[in-house]
Amino acid sequence: MQDYTFEYTRQGFAYLLFALSFAIVVFGVSLCCILFKDIIPLGIAVIVLIGSGIAFFLLNKHQIKRTGIAKLSINGLTIEQDQVINIPFSDLKYYYIYDGKNGIVFTLGFGDATKFKVEANKSFCNDKLLKEFLSDFQLAIDSYNAQNKANIIHLETIFARKRTLFVLSIITVLVILGFCFTSMPLTLLPIGVSMSILLAWIRYFQQRSKNKLVDF
Repeated sequence: MQDYTFEYTRQGFAYLLFALSFAIVVFGVSLCCILFKDIIPLGIAVIVLIGSGIAFFLLNKHQIKRTGIAKLSINGLTIEQDQVINIPFSDLKYYYIYDGKNGIVFTLGFGDATKFKVEANKSFCNDKLLKEFLSDFQLAIDSYNAQNKANIIHLETIFARKRTLFVLSIITVLVILGFCFTSMPLTLLPIGVSMSILLAWIRYFQQRSKNKLVDF
């Protein structure tokens, strides 16, 4: 069994920290306007409160990142984060690795429709550590599939699902209606969305042509 140390993001805590930092500014300005508008100039209050919100975020930023340990064997995986999770490969239905501009999202899907997700946002973590583990993880899954005639699916994109057709169709209709029933500047919204929808259709048909669509 090989051990890997990686860094991951507490995404829920990150959202909370952003929200609290923003709340410091908003509620602070509101309070100044109500109670201290004749004492403290609004411009100075805004500058001080924005600085306070930023300082609050920076002082607590280190808590967004955590360190975990992954232990990989030929038949399973153990993840040590806030708790220890043992994952036999026999329980897995699919895995999905998204490597985007903000970092990596690693998702495991199980036969009972539950999921396990690890995120490493490169703004807070060294995502290369997770990449090193995932490289060996994919090799271990390929080996397990071959030796046990298993069918753990590598979900290459979220658009490789059969239900994507219905989701994209609905969104496409909404975009078309947006073009028909809005005028500038509101028309900018469907214009901005249309390119993303076009790319999504392309990814869907690429996976369909490769016969890689899954039914979950």
